[in-house]
Amino acid sequence: MKKKHFIVPALALGLIGGAIAVPNAIFADSDAAVNDATNTSTYTTRDEVKTPGNHDVSLFRTKDLFNVNLDGKSPLTEFSIDPGYGHVKIRVKNNTKATLTFTLKHVDSGKDYFTKYVGAGDTFNWYSTDGFSSGLRSGKYEIQWRAGGAYVDASAWAISATNPDEL
Repeated sequence: MKKKHFIVPALALGLIGGAIAVPNAIFADSDAAVNDATNTSTYTTRDEVKTPGNHDVSLFRTKDLFNVNLDGKSPLTEFSIDPGYGHVKIRVKNNTKATLTFTLKHVDSGKDYFTKYVGAGDTFNWYSTDGFSSGLRSGKYEIQWRAGGAYVDASAWAISATNPDEL
């Protein structure tokens, strides 16, 4: 009789211990993105999310710079580019009934990089490789948005990357 009482708790502990260990074993070699205390870096490629454990030697890294809805007479967007992330893509959707003008300025040096125009209702993509093959320098930037005296109604987002092929 005493042995029966001992066997049931031992079996219960074995089942509980197995249930706890099984999920970790199942996901140990999974291709899904993992986020735990020892692995918090996630890299993206064009088609999938990669983690350092995937052992893909052709990893690229990107960072979001901004994602804004623009409104007002002359909105300003401020952002920073980290060292090594100088390859940039900016996408603008102009909902204004006038041509949208935007100027990119490197705040730290005071240098205006360019002024671009987006027609009423148009979408525009700008890549840093269009004029800056080595990418943009790191530091603080701002974009001034204008619509010829009209209120700006637009949306814009930008990403930066370590490699221009990732944009």
